[in-house]
Amino acid sequence: MTGAALPVRRARLPRTALGAGAALAALALACATVAAFAATSRFPDSRTGQQLLLRKGCTNCHGILGPSGRQGPDLMRVARGRGAADLLADMWNHIPQMSSSLLAREQLPSLTAGELRDLVGYLNFVNYLGDVGDAHRGEVLLADMSCLGCHDLQQKGKIGPALIADGRTASPVGFVTDVWNHYPPMSRELRARDLPWFHWNDGIVNDISSYLRSLAPAGSPPALPDPGDPAEGAVLFARLGCASCHDPGRGPQWVEFARKANRRSAAENGAVMLAHLPRLADAPGRAAQALRPLTEKNMADLLAYLGFAGAELPGGDAMRGRLVFSSKRCVTCHALPGGLPGIGPDVAKMPVISDPYEAAALMFQHARNMKTATEIKHVPWPQMEPEELQDLYAFLCLERRR
Repeated sequence: MTGAALPVRRARLPRTALGAGAALAALALACATVAAFAATSRFPDSRTGQQLLLRKGCTNCHGILGPSGRQGPDLMRVARGRGAADLLADMWNHIPQMSSSLLAREQLPSLTAGELRDLVGYLNFVNYLGDVGDAHRGEVLLADMSCLGCHDLQQKGKIGPALIADGRTASPVGFVTDVWNHYPPMSRELRARDLPWFHWNDGIVNDISSYLRSLAPAGSPPALPDPGDPAEGAVLFARLGCASCHDPGRGPQWVEFARKANRRSAAENGAVMLAHLPRLADAPGRAAQALRPLTEKNMADLLAYLGFAGAELPGGDAMRGRLVFSSKRCVTCHALPGGLPGIGPDVAKMPVISDPYEAAALMFQHARNMKTATEIKHVPWPQMEPEELQDLYAFLCLERRR
């Protein structure tokens, strides 16, 4: 069962010990924070990013699920388990090798902030798709987890519905949706048998959905080829009350949550949600609202939001970024205010930027000249950790306004 589509409107909040007024105010603030985050976010366009890979010549060196003409790593494999900040750090650290592998009259690709966002978004989309499940392992898992004790494959089981039915999508997103909606009766039956809730992971989700897909009748809906709409997912995230615990306004807590989710596939985030169900069921008040039935489209949107919210690179710290700027010897060529001028533009004279991707694009556009300068000065290429890069972006964005 997939449930009825959730309308995007505010639900009534039950009274709690804190009082209905205080709870409603807290909920409204959390929802407003998520809405503001979604409104100010420019979620990437993965289709445009895919076209950029070809247009910018990335595939001259890098394969896509196969070998390339040169020695660059396969981009589809590199992307797995990597968030947006990880991918940007990989690209930056890889610039010396990229430069040395260019043929005559080839140049490092120039990318605008929007292009960089979409390119990283496409690689994030590859990560969102995750790994291909194994149908044989899925068949074994159904037996090991005793699923067929309650369910039948193609007709109603002793207790639960058929696992394969017309109109149901046998995909990781569809499987997560079914388990989510089925949780209340499923958990009651498990408790009656003195059995714990399952230890979900992406392997289980991928393998079982792959097995069910192998048995699906002709004409069944295909697995969703595209992610859902992250902007709609943000609305649903607030609508379900998830923002009462996972609020973009909570600083470090949200940053850690978003970065972890950005590194996961849809199946991995879906498995985390399924593992979280018992805690949601026991949660008081608004948090338990999340246990409402969802359509597969609802779930796809929600998983897209979880997968792409971290692509907005939240959490950079400008003060730490200033230290990175010094420790990575950027000051050798770029003077800070009050310092001696170098061969590169002073920090105060760089373009005004307000978006981490603008800072990233500025650095990448500068890479060819910077590589020449590091060779002249015998300075090693500055290798960046993802967190260092995000802090540096925050510093560059802040420093421009001074």
